[in-house]
Amino acid sequence: MQNNKRFLLGMVLALSAITAHSQDDQFTSQPTRHKEYALVVYMGGGVGYYLAAGGTPNYLQPNISKYSPAYSLRVMWHPDHLIKLGVETGSITFLNYTAKDASGQTAKIRTTAVPVLIEWTMALTKRFNLFAGSGVYFLKTDLDYAGKSVSKKLSIGWMAAASFIQPVSKNVGLGTELKWMDAAESTDGSISLQLQLVWKFLRW
Repeated sequence: MQNNKRFLLGMVLALSAITAHSQDDQFTSQPTRHKEYALVVYMGGGVGYYLAAGGTPNYLQPNISKYSPAYSLRVMWHPDHLIKLGVETGSITFLNYTAKDASGQTAKIRTTAVPVLIEWTMALTKRFNLFAGSGVYFLKTDLDYAGKSVSKKLSIGWMAAASFIQPVSKNVGLGTELKWMDAAESTDGSISLQLQLVWKFLRW
């Protein structure tokens, strides 16, 4: 666990160092000027860490893969005040493990999710932002054991995140985001660290 914390801290510091010399501060997450509006897309990718393992059969001594890729796509409406609204989707892996039965046959189980979440965000400072939202998770579980099968489930859920965004031009920024995602009904949770490209693609 200590190594995981050092890894997360190292990624945050590395991104901050890379973007620290940017001189263009016109792109910010603070409120836009009066009667100015914008649509901003956040494209992120990184690594997720699965936090729950309550659904695994312990008597089979499962080999759980805690780390997996995590991707997100978010579009936010930036009005001329502090609170912003938007929608997020993406792809994350929750449960992923292998196990063997008494006869030595291997079973592989993998649960992935596509979230569709309504979110709001607020800038605490010129660079630091908080996000929160709720919605649904489209869960898919793939089972490979004496044949392959797929089951699907819909779960309500939520998310919370904190991000740091450094402008690199008037409409583009680079960021890093620490995010918690939770599918409440299935008790699946994941925390991820993602690098982001932030693009203010429309103003009016």
